Amino acid sequence: MAVRSTADFGYRYRVGWHVLVGVVAIPLAVAIAADVTVAPGQRLLALGTLAVIVAWYALVAPRAMENRDERWGAAYFAVLAVAFPLLLAIAPIGGALLFALCPQLFVMVARWRVRIPLLFILYAELAWAMLARAGISRHTLPMVGVTVLVPMTVTILVGAYLTGIREQNRKRAALIEELTRTRAALARAGHETGVHAERERLAAEIHDTLAQGFTSILMLVQAARTTLLRDPTAADGQLDILEKTARENLAEARSLIASSAPVDLTGRSLADALGRLAARHTRDTGTRVEVSIVGERPGAPTGTDIALLRTAQEALANVGKHTDATTVRIELRHENGLMALAVTDDGQGFDPATVRGGYGLLGIRTRASSLGGTCTVRSAHGQGTMVRVELPLALAEQAARSLQPVLDLSSTPDH
Repeated sequence: MAVRSTADFGYRYRVGWHVLVGVVAIPLAVAIAADVTVAPGQRLLALGTLAVIVAWYALVAPRAMENRDERWGAAYFAVLAVAFPLLLAIAPIGGALLFALCPQLFVMVARWRVRIPLLFILYAELAWAMLARAGISRHTLPMVGVTVLVPMTVTILVGAYLTGIREQNRKRAALIEELTRTRAALARAGHETGVHAERERLAAEIHDTLAQGFTSILMLVQAARTTLLRDPTAADGQLDILEKTARENLAEARSLIASSAPVDLTGRSLADALGRLAARHTRDTGTRVEVSIVGERPGAPTGTDIALLRTAQEALANVGKHTDATTVRIELRHENGLMALAVTDDGQGFDPATVRGGYGLLGIRTRASSLGGTCTVRSAHGQGTMVRVELPLALAEQAARSLQPVLDLSSTPDH
């Protein structure tokens, strides 16, 4: 919903007051011009006085309405206190001008202790004009009193009502401005959160794909260089593996840029992707990797498949870099609405409490927690390592949906 600007509201607000003055002043000018009981010269003087009052309104009233300084309103009514009785002395019908002046009083003057004296002055001038025309007697005094006091009382009541409405409008305008600022701040915060989440996601994806691929390429180059010096013919096989690894890494880079599913999952199930990952690791490192699938395969969310595949990739990368393992076992288990992936090796092991920094285990834990799951790392020196991630499918699907707006926000250009 579009919020109307304060300038647009202020313009239409001023136009409304201009219309009110025109509605009162134009018929009044016609009535004075048509009043045959007043001499032509006096009628011209009355019309001139009315024109001065309208001109004074046009000159000062807009500033008095826009400015919170009461001095503008006081100056405006100080001049009217002189011009208004002059108009009444010539043409008593000029009292109709109070229909425009009284509402202006409650807009231009904020304090009641200033409003009430000004209101008494205007109505006292009207009473004086009526008594000067009708004369002072025991009959005219009550009539003039009722004629002046009743409208003045109604004016005060209506003015109090208008003051309440104006105060409500002021508070509503302040609230709208505050809500607009808050909405803009929330949009900025959401955008920044989305950008941060996307950067974290990309950092983890790059670490688990491109960085690991480059590490494998580097190891293969070093091995090929050693073999090339000893037996150039035998190096051909290693160069073939090196070329295939580079192509796979290039495909992963293109997939990452396109924000699509990993290459191993494109058109394949998670079990097939794990099989390809195991075969590739065995090919590149010589470490035997076994894959075991337990339980019936449910229709899992894509985010869950990606998280589990990335977990297996990171775990195997750590095996190749740190553990000196001879055998690795990957087990994917589906049971009771739970998906669990465990990667176990027979390497040298380590103390999980001493691990600091890096994207590896931190990225695995972050992915698991974002999908409502858990990550457990069990290891000890000389006893191998087991990394296990459990993802409840219902929570994982719900988390994937809730994260989508953040990813949408993060796709907005970062200024």
